Amino acid sequence: MIKLFNLKSAPFCLSILSITPSALSFVFAISLLVSCSTQVEETKELKFTEREKYERMIDQNRAVLEAERKAIGSFMDSSTQKFIRNGLGMHISIIERGSGTVLDTGDLVRIHLRITDLKGYEFNQFKYSQFSILRDNEMIWGVQEASLGSRQGDSLILIVPAHLAHGLAGDLNTIPPLTTLVYYLRIL
Repeated sequence: MIKLFNLKSAPFCLSILSITPSALSFVFAISLLVSCSTQVEETKELKFTEREKYERMIDQNRAVLEAERKAIGSFMDSSTQKFIRNGLGMHISIIERGSGTVLDTGDLVRIHLRITDLKGYEFNQFKYSQFSILRDNEMIWGVQEASLGSRQGDSLILIVPAHLAHGLAGDLNTIPPLTTLVYYLRIL
């Protein structure tokens, strides 16, 4: 016969059974307290003034821009190319200088183009594309700005921050939101 219960251990088992309800009530009280404090914190968050909300948004935007600056800096440090920063926050490296005419606003430009992110993931590649400098809604502002003052035959690498590329929304197709783009560009 199998012995399931030892009479010598009965007082111990009874003491565990008497502790268990009080332990359960203690755990319940703690969980109730935590859930109430969480609700109070959530309620506090909802009571931010408009100024506090504005300040938080500014801080979040600064953090995103700082992360983008660091990623761009890391990309440039790992590259053998020398990049020059223009006044808009874009970085340009001239691989080869062309001997053609200097491009100006409104000029029709043909280009060969490859677009990647900072990690090298390729989004698009075009053998031939064309746009009118600072007059074309299809080409991103950063590429148009970099083309202004370039020469036919130039080969450039452009690091275009998100605000000069596709911004918060991405291109709603292949390029994700807030993506810094690298353009490998040859002006034909």
